Amino acid sequence: MDGTDATRGAMSISASAWEQVGGSLPRQDDFTFQPQVQPQVPDRNRHTQPSLRTVLAASFGALGLIATLASSLAVGRIADRRIRADIGAEFAAAAERVADLLDRGLFERLRDVQVAASLDAMTDREATPAARQAMLRRLQDTYPDYAILFFINPDGRVQATSSGILMGADVSKREYFREGLERPFVADVHEALLMAPLLGRAPENPPRFVDLSAPVRAADGTLVGVVGAHLFWEWAEGIERDVMAPLLARHPGAEALVLSRDGQVLLGPSALRTASLAKLAPNLAHELAAGRTGSKVEIGQTSDAPANRTYLVGYAATHGHRTYPGLGWTVLVRRDAEAAFAPARKLVWEVSAWGIAAAAIAAALGWLLAGVIARPLADLCETADRLKGDPEATEVPVGRGPREIVLLSSALAALVAGVRWREAALRDGEARLRHATEGAGIGTWELDLASGTGLSSPRHGAIFGHSEPLTKWNFDTFVDQVVPEDRTTVALTVQNAIAAGLEWRSECRITRSDDGEERWIEIRGVPLRAPIAGAAPRYSGVVEDVTGRKQGEQALQLLVRELDHRVKNQFAIFDGLVQFTARTAQDSAAMARVLRGRVSALASAHDLVRDASGDGRTRGLRSSTLSALTEAVISPFSISEGGDSHLHLRRVRHGGAHVEVGPVSASALALVLHELSTNAARHGALSSPTGMLEVSWSAAPEGKVCLLWKEAGGPAVTGEPERRGFGTTLIHQSAKSQLGGTIRFDWTNVEGLLVVLELPASRLAR
Repeated sequence: MDGTDATRGAMSISASAWEQVGGSLPRQDDFTFQPQVQPQVPDRNRHTQPSLRTVLAASFGALGLIATLASSLAVGRIADRRIRADIGAEFAAAAERVADLLDRGLFERLRDVQVAASLDAMTDREATPAARQAMLRRLQDTYPDYAILFFINPDGRVQATSSGILMGADVSKREYFREGLERPFVADVHEALLMAPLLGRAPENPPRFVDLSAPVRAADGTLVGVVGAHLFWEWAEGIERDVMAPLLARHPGAEALVLSRDGQVLLGPSALRTASLAKLAPNLAHELAAGRTGSKVEIGQTSDAPANRTYLVGYAATHGHRTYPGLGWTVLVRRDAEAAFAPARKLVWEVSAWGIAAAAIAAALGWLLAGVIARPLADLCETADRLKGDPEATEVPVGRGPREIVLLSSALAALVAGVRWREAALRDGEARLRHATEGAGIGTWELDLASGTGLSSPRHGAIFGHSEPLTKWNFDTFVDQVVPEDRTTVALTVQNAIAAGLEWRSECRITRSDDGEERWIEIRGVPLRAPIAGAAPRYSGVVEDVTGRKQGEQALQLLVRELDHRVKNQFAIFDGLVQFTARTAQDSAAMARVLRGRVSALASAHDLVRDASGDGRTRGLRSSTLSALTEAVISPFSISEGGDSHLHLRRVRHGGAHVEVGPVSASALALVLHELSTNAARHGALSSPTGMLEVSWSAAPEGKVCLLWKEAGGPAVTGEPERRGFGTTLIHQSAKSQLGGTIRFDWTNVEGLLVVLELPASRLAR
């Protein structure tokens, strides 16, 4: 979690938008204090007008409106329920009618077969196949829905048929033959693929039959054979059309389906031939198993769309007729529920329309009556709007109408007078406060802890770098501008103070939104007392830019540390110079002369630095080139033992391209060279009589200057020091922050330290 997330996790303040408000600084005239006197409101006549209750007595006419609407809704709902029930009953009756006709039709066809099995042409063992065929043909001519009728010998061979086909065919394995040997039998619907070519049907559209059979017995009861029949399934389709025709006239789009005992579609739209009861009406299995007839709204498979649809479904099961036991078929009559119940909705809309018309008439009468009652209140509302839009308005017209209206008018007039008096006093106080805070550079803010919305002054926005007032400003916006290192501290400070209801104060750094500059601010907040009980707590506070003070404190601290460091360095250098000079001087006079020269050169370098960091930012150096600056800084460390400064080239060499050094950069660069020289004199090459120092510089790519500091002949370099001292820190800070460059120390060369300093030429020239 970064600083921002930690802050938002710690704060329990809503991040709603803080609407920023502002304006120009107040004029001096705004602060002229004039005592305000609250005006006296004249006493109104409170007893000469009729009572409001008397006027409101006429408003009972509105009860007629409510009664009309309520009765319309009630009648509409009752009619809707009844019509829906009637339509469902109609669908159930149609399903029941189809089921009954199917049962009756199969009963009659089975009886036909039984009657044919009892005729002499069938029971007589001596009857010829031609006689039997003639009788079967007459029966087929009587009822054309028979596809074929046939007489089967006890061995399962077809002896005679009504159409002459299948003569001699072996049907001993057929169910209708095996069952027909024992009793009258009806088989469920099936496709006759082998019969398709014999009947002139295409293989992709084979005929569908219902098989019927009955045993043929002689007078003595012995089995003579079996009479069988294939009944075209179109017979059932004709029943479905006859029953559905009147229903379709009233309910276009309704469809009937006949399902087998196992729930597969036998009759219905071709797209649903592979459907089942579980897909068409998944909740009807229990009702049909119990033999019930009725209607229900179901979500089932459609014949013209991939998605399921809601249907009104009428259902009935076949139960057989008389001696025919039935095949366990189910009949469904269904229609899209939205279309099926359209008449009910239409009636509801008609009833509602009449109710709305009656309500409109009642409302018109009530409106006329309400105009009489509400006119005085409307006048007061207009007055309130005018007072809200015009801060200078104070006049409230005399109320007219019921006594309560007059009392309300008087109370409003007194309230407005008191509010205007307090507003004037508040404007005076606000102008004084704004003048004081804006003049002192202090921004103000106010925060509602419940909603997170707040107010802030223009100076507040200017401190955070907003040139224009923000349309949305919230606590997250403030946190986002706080630098990551300070966010958690600020958040915890505010959270703890708000939790305890105490004042809080915090100093932190922010990044201005306009120029990205980092600034120090001091922000303070105090809890405000709620003006009314139960109101959300609020905080108000001020914010001030304290960057100047912080920079002054930092500069003073750095100056103290630098002064302490430089004094110690000077004593160390003096000590080294004295010891080194004493070891090589021939007498005290020579020692004094050499020592005096080194101290004088060191004083010149110190004066050079002091001049660059004096009162004026552009106060110049005595030299304006890198060569002159290097000469001035390192000269105290390059004087030979004989005291002749011209011999220092034997130990210290420097030189390079002509590079301009401005007065601002000279101070920082002089500090870098001085600290490097001091370190060389204390620990490096210049601490040894045989040590050498070479300082060179040249132009580098991208407009930079590369300066090389190379030491040799001094103590062996054993690696990078474990601890970075103040001098090294000062070198890095000056090179990076003040000169905008980079510096690298190479401790890998045993002979001596190598320092590479890269600086922008444009920055050096400042």
